[in-house]
Amino acid sequence: MKQIHENIKFAGIIIRDAAQQKVAVETIETILQRYGVQILLEKSKAKEISRDGLSFEEILQKTNFIISVGGDGSFISTCRRCANSLAYVFGIHTGHLGFLTDATLEQAEEFFAEFFAGNYSVEHPYMLEAKFKKDEKIVRKIAFNDIVLMRKKVNSTANIEAYMNKKHFNSYFGDGVIVSSAMGSTAYNMSAGGAIIYPLCDVFSLTPVCSHSLTQRPLILPKEFKVEFKSGDDVVVLVDGQDRVDLKDFSSVEVGISEFRVNLVRSKNRDYFEILKEKLRWGHNDK
Repeated sequence: MKQIHENIKFAGIIIRDAAQQKVAVETIETILQRYGVQILLEKSKAKEISRDGLSFEEILQKTNFIISVGGDGSFISTCRRCANSLAYVFGIHTGHLGFLTDATLEQAEEFFAEFFAGNYSVEHPYMLEAKFKKDEKIVRKIAFNDIVLMRKKVNSTANIEAYMNKKHFNSYFGDGVIVSSAMGSTAYNMSAGGAIIYPLCDVFSLTPVCSHSLTQRPLILPKEFKVEFKSGDDVVVLVDGQDRVDLKDFSSVEVGISEFRVNLVRSKNRDYFEILKEKLRWGHNDK
């Protein structure tokens, strides 16, 4: 079976702001040229630094190796766009937190030396899917991290009804509820008191946000489950914080694990628990 690094001629670089990331693009290009790999940029971004580019679809036709450059938000956006494709995504971190990406720009040269020697791993984390329903109409959205149902007005609460197998099982009364993937469990979910889930687990979680009931607790569900939400209140649904849908425009939204997954290229040295220890300062004495 041919590995990803074999016979790569092109690598797609996905960036949010090419002008700000020009140095990063040039640095990655210089490294990849040593391995005979040419970079491809999206047309709209390439123009910002006076280069030629292709559409995202054209990039995927020429290569299955995609490099996301930026922060976690850029990485999430790239993964969502690559869902349901044969693309493999690698993240180079130039932002602040960098929970999801593997390498900083300074570590890129070391990573690619290992990558082209075949020393890397591939992960296939589960993603989420939201199905917005109204009569016969269904609108689908894919999420990498989370799907959040939230009150639209800051001076009001939201009453969100949850159904499992068509049966009512909970009422979330408060600021809202977070549906998180395992990969997204260290994001908004964790801030709201949800459990940290190992990112390759085939589960998802429901976490209430500022509930009016002290008995409300996070709930972890297996991938076979689907949860349908309804609300008569003014509720907005945020998909990875990047897409926004008013729930009142639909009768309900059904959320669960998607059939689509994303292929992530990882450094052989990546240690999830070391990342938790570093980012969350576990084991540090901050006195």
